[in-house]
Amino acid sequence: MRLALLLAAVIGVATPHPPHPPHPPHMPRIPRTAPRDPSHAPVGSKAKRLVIVDAGHGGPDNGMHGPIGGKFKILEKDITLAVSQRLARTLEERGMDVVMTRTTDTLIALSDRGRIANRRKGDLFISIHVNAANPGWKDPGGARGFETYFLAEAKTEDAKRVAQMENDVVRFETSNGPAPSDDALGFILNDMAQNEHLRESSDLAELIQERLRTIHPGPSRGVKQAGFRVLVTAYMPAVLVEIGFGTNPTEAAYINSGAGQEKISNAVADAAVAYLARYERRRGPADATTTLARKP
Repeated sequence: MRLALLLAAVIGVATPHPPHPPHPPHMPRIPRTAPRDPSHAPVGSKAKRLVIVDAGHGGPDNGMHGPIGGKFKILEKDITLAVSQRLARTLEERGMDVVMTRTTDTLIALSDRGRIANRRKGDLFISIHVNAANPGWKDPGGARGFETYFLAEAKTEDAKRVAQMENDVVRFETSNGPAPSDDALGFILNDMAQNEHLRESSDLAELIQERLRTIHPGPSRGVKQAGFRVLVTAYMPAVLVEIGFGTNPTEAAYINSGAGQEKISNAVADAAVAYLARYERRRGPADATTTLARKP
């Protein structure tokens, strides 16, 4: 209950919902093929698990652009949408239900992305992003690799940098009123520290890194934690995947290619399916139709 009040006070009040591009006339989603209510599932069958796929940025928020010194240009919002659409199709082929937070080039507020996941009673939340090097690094164009984050206070300066970069979308969402302060966000994270989903999110992040390591040309930068606002309102195991550095010419070409996007989406889908299977083995058959989402 204390967490719900904090979220309402910090996210709902401190950042009143502003003028931003209107939502599509219906909830953006990939059509689902099975009912979510377990009472409607056939006797003796398991309800399908629901994965929320979040394509980072969109609309006026381009996200990062690159590569540095490249002869072509990519925008993060285009890469994340393309990979997310492939990921959604791949998950459905593996028997999952899927909802996408956006299916077109539109801006969805960070806090609304989690709320979409909660309204649909998702089991997992996976947010797709593209990394960018710090211009102050010795060789920013040479930075490479992939990393997966879960929600907790950042342990390194680089994790803080990535979170600040991805959280910067709030400037497109508000025209008046202050954004939530870092102190307020930290207080929420401290309150959530004992929540079981932090460990579940960390486990999912580890699996994603393991699968990406088998197909990605760049190095694994590991599982990390930071205060991503997009993850704060998703009450379920939730991760943010930085699929590569768009500032690196070689890596930008890989994540911009159909072949690269297909490999990435397959790897992330494999990790999600493996995580859910592991979760159900741990919990046993009695929880086969129980959602992983927690109540605010």
